[in-house]
Amino acid sequence: MIPQRMKKMANVAEHHVVDAKKFVFSMGRRTMSTASMNSNTTTSTTAQSSDEDPKSNKPTKAKTTLGHFTRSNSDSSIMANTLLWTHLIPPMPVIASTVYRHYAKGPPAKSWSLSTDITIAVIRDFLDRSSKITVEEVQKISTTKKLPIPSNIKRRKFVVPNEYRKRAGDLIKPLLTKKDQQRIGWDWEKDRDTAPPIKGEWLQTKGNPLDPCKESTVLYLHGGAYYLGCYGIYRQFLARLVKYSKGRTCAIDYRLAPQHPFPAAVEDALATYLYLIDPPKEEDTQPIDPNKIVIAGDSAGGGLTFATLMAIRDSGLPAPGGAMTLSPWMDLTHSLPSILSNIMTDYLPPTGFKHAPSPALDYARLPHKKEDAEMLAQVQAEAEAPIDAHGNLAVPTTDSELAEVARRASIGPFGECVPVQSINGSDIYRVQFYADNDALKLPMVSPIFDRGHLRGLPRLLVQCGTAERLRDESVYTALQASNRFPGANKDTEALGTPTNVTLEMYTDQPHVFQLLFSNKSVSRAIKNLAAFVRDVTHSPAAIDNLKDKENKSSYVTDNILTIRNVNPHGKMTDIKDQVLDDFSKEEWKDWESRLKQPSIKQRMNDVTAAYKNLLEAEHTKHDVKHV
Repeated sequence: MIPQRMKKMANVAEHHVVDAKKFVFSMGRRTMSTASMNSNTTTSTTAQSSDEDPKSNKPTKAKTTLGHFTRSNSDSSIMANTLLWTHLIPPMPVIASTVYRHYAKGPPAKSWSLSTDITIAVIRDFLDRSSKITVEEVQKISTTKKLPIPSNIKRRKFVVPNEYRKRAGDLIKPLLTKKDQQRIGWDWEKDRDTAPPIKGEWLQTKGNPLDPCKESTVLYLHGGAYYLGCYGIYRQFLARLVKYSKGRTCAIDYRLAPQHPFPAAVEDALATYLYLIDPPKEEDTQPIDPNKIVIAGDSAGGGLTFATLMAIRDSGLPAPGGAMTLSPWMDLTHSLPSILSNIMTDYLPPTGFKHAPSPALDYARLPHKKEDAEMLAQVQAEAEAPIDAHGNLAVPTTDSELAEVARRASIGPFGECVPVQSINGSDIYRVQFYADNDALKLPMVSPIFDRGHLRGLPRLLVQCGTAERLRDESVYTALQASNRFPGANKDTEALGTPTNVTLEMYTDQPHVFQLLFSNKSVSRAIKNLAAFVRDVTHSPAAIDNLKDKENKSSYVTDNILTIRNVNPHGKMTDIKDQVLDDFSKEEWKDWESRLKQPSIKQRMNDVTAAYKNLLEAEHTKHDVKHV
């Protein structure tokens, strides 16, 4: 029995490493071939210019240097790109230790297969190793790789004219108070003039006989913590959504932080929505009925979806037919319990994303308003040395102090060890690339703090995994938006028209599992997304042809709140009554008090302490087992 198990462990480990190497080396070849082509072009151009005198048009002797080899820029580029892509190869010890732990101790979540366990471990390891490289490098990794388009899908690229950014910004600006603008801390209106355009891609089934104006349209906003990713890595997922919904998808690359922090992404998402419902006349494109549009996104894209919905609601624009979010990132302050309790069953970094110092982390490069220039200069001057709690210069002496400075420097707002005043007056370092600490509670940064209590929004479908760290954010969102939380009454209903919400909780699934695996949970999730699209947009697609037994009838109900559990076999169960019965008023009050807590520093300390305790518990369990 033991040899067979060890053989299986070795085969699985070898399979994952080989797959990783194939991917990395194929990307390396693609990068190197592109660089070689550029190199050849440059070389031939250089040779031509060397052999000919531009003034006399006569050949001249090319200059050569004997006994000295000079590496060309293209050679350096090839080497840099190759090293960058080899960063993706998972270390063998990570896979081997995961295989051993899976069989010796069992998986972190009960239903996880060995493949799932290894996938999570590899992603976690990659994110950990990525903290040692720069933001620019990891952005290159996440935006270069674009998945192929299935043969039955046709695509069409598009660019949103920059005028729509201006229109979107003009709608967003009145929604921000003067204090909000101060907390944002940069002149975001100037950025649109020099930023790259909004590029996107339509995906649609080939030979679809439906009138494009009558088709369901999903405007998809990708995830990636607001600083990573591109629509190209979602093609396979979106193609499946197109297949089951019989509609089309429109995905965009919005501006990424830290080079373009909040509200750049919201401006781009809203600009695209305006482009869809009111296209420029010169393009000869028919406007899309807002009722035929569903805005969707995963993780940060899910939070961005909510921010866009709030901007649409508060600016009086016609609302879309609905919205879908996959593991939405609703709270950038990390306040709710699952952010701690699910650390070991998710791959999100325990204390947030960090990277090596680089120009991208120099927030002084952002456009700033004139009145902020003097203050910024003063802050930069103070940033040259760390400051202790008493305002004195603090020079680290011990190894632990040096390590702490290095850790903080990796995410400092100027790429250095720079203290930032938190809301309660204590020093804390910038914890998110997307927004400054003082801006994390702005409603369009963390939609969980919506001043409209998430009411008055179009129909929502929220999917989350029970094992993910952001689980409680989805639960809070569903209960708050629908006014079905413990203690809700007529007074709370007066805060706004309750939003119709369907919350789906997938047993033992991690963050954005829909894009990671190929199992029954993923299949059910995508089919439910498609069914939601068909229902809220009143699609003419024939449901009987979709071979979806569980959703042949209408998926959307008239209930203000629907909560379903989906087990690992894809079976759905209504659990609304169970969730509401188990959720006490005291627990809800605890959640609310956590969200009201002003100290970002305390939140980070809690996460660090919780992670340390979990690791110690794991080691203790391991030691006891081997006594």
